[in-house]
Amino acid sequence: MKPMLVFCLAAGLLFGCSSTRVTTDFAEGTDFSVFRTFEYRDSLNNLAVSSPLIHQRIVNAIRTGMLNSGLREVTKDPDVFVTYYGSTQQQVQFQTTYLGMNHWDSGINSWSGSRRSSSRVGLGTTTSTTRPTTVTQGTLVIDVWDASRNAMLWRSVASGVLSTSPSRNTSAVNDAIQRAFRQFPPK
Repeated sequence: MKPMLVFCLAAGLLFGCSSTRVTTDFAEGTDFSVFRTFEYRDSLNNLAVSSPLIHQRIVNAIRTGMLNSGLREVTKDPDVFVTYYGSTQQQVQFQTTYLGMNHWDSGINSWSGSRRSSSRVGLGTTTSTTRPTTVTQGTLVIDVWDASRNAMLWRSVASGVLSTSPSRNTSAVNDAIQRAFRQFPPK
């Protein structure tokens, strides 16, 4: 795996428009088996102020992911720190609806050998309406840092996770974090 990851941060958030995409990257050559403990640390770009309930859900899901990965949570002298960054922004999407009526007058249909000829006269009216819809798109980034060297070890980026819908956020966040931690520690 190459050490560089290209992150797609412009995915749509609503299930009808796009699905959640989770990618991970890690520092090659790192022996993850030496890390036994972790500490969660808030970042400056978390959702604690703007969405305190989803913030707590994210933190709980990250802690669960780290514990399920075999690490133990401590409050002093951890082997690694884990944090997340969440961002949302507005995106305009266009939805077009087509309405129409077609009337076809079938003319002559005849077969001659393997060839078919057809004559049709058509009259139709079709209208379309395009409406802009504003949706919130969001990305969730989870970072794991080596506490002793202050070096990034692992990153997960989940695009299309955060929206303005609390019920959608809960299921999307849990799903994205579970999918991310299936790849931690990297094998």
